[in-house]
Amino acid sequence: MFLICGEALFDLFGDSPTGDGLTFDARIGGSPFNVATGLARLGEDAAFFGGISKDAFGERLIQKLRDEGVSDRHILRTDYLTTLSVVQKDDHGHPAYTFYGVDAADRMVTADDLPVFAEPPMFLHIGSYTALVEPVATAFKTLIEREKGNTLVSFDPNIRPTVVPDMTQWRSNTEALVPLTDIIKVSDEDLAQIAPGDDPGEIARNWLSLGAGLVVVTRGQNGATAFMRNTEISCPGVTVKVEDTVGAGDTFQAALLAGLKELGVTDRGTLLALEEAKLSRLVGFAVKAAAVTCSRRGADLPTRAELEKEWATLK
Repeated sequence: MFLICGEALFDLFGDSPTGDGLTFDARIGGSPFNVATGLARLGEDAAFFGGISKDAFGERLIQKLRDEGVSDRHILRTDYLTTLSVVQKDDHGHPAYTFYGVDAADRMVTADDLPVFAEPPMFLHIGSYTALVEPVATAFKTLIEREKGNTLVSFDPNIRPTVVPDMTQWRSNTEALVPLTDIIKVSDEDLAQIAPGDDPGEIARNWLSLGAGLVVVTRGQNGATAFMRNTEISCPGVTVKVEDTVGAGDTFQAALLAGLKELGVTDRGTLLALEEAKLSRLVGFAVKAAAVTCSRRGADLPTRAELEKEWATLK
């Protein structure tokens, strides 16, 4: 099982102003929520853990998980409200976010709310602002420390300045989580925000020295580079007509995790023994999956059937 931990929210995409009003297209979102649905669409056994409101938005989130085949048995339902994220795109389709989520359901998770597993998950993934804001951040760190010996831990910093504008907090929190994780996926844009001027490759190599087993730096339309202790590989991007880039990183993350499982990487030992050729195919698969999402509006992640040819190249 893949256990994906983090936020579940609604993205409100702003359209052109009409007179004195604004219109919005509301879409389900949240980086970890997207990763969970992305894994389910790839045919994986995925479960979501996080706080989801009992309000109307929360009910829709729960229904979406069920519709996608993501297990909701570990979800914490509360009376706190659902986070809303207002999204405005620039001329290149890149999103800018404004969050309305203080004391929202996805943040108000404590260590007392952590699930107990009959069988530990094979992969445990956390990321984005719920890895930073309290009390949920401490709860997730407690979960990682409890389960680290039983599972592969994945982390995506997914920096959100409109949630917490202080980049020193993001950087220190990210660096604190690195030794606890096995797999890190991070964008070059995120690294530029928390470590401006630093070389992404040097950051990745440093994270490996601190304990990470695999670090993948995504570079948008330019593809991605993967770093392991004795291996570095780069895969070029895929050219598509971009509708927007919302959910592209989450698609990459889901494809990366599903691909690792397909390659037989299910523990720390098999991760560290991953061959360069397989790593190259894995990153190429994730790049292609992310390109599909870029061609569609919002976080509309591809299914296994849509990626059948790419999936077949993994092995």
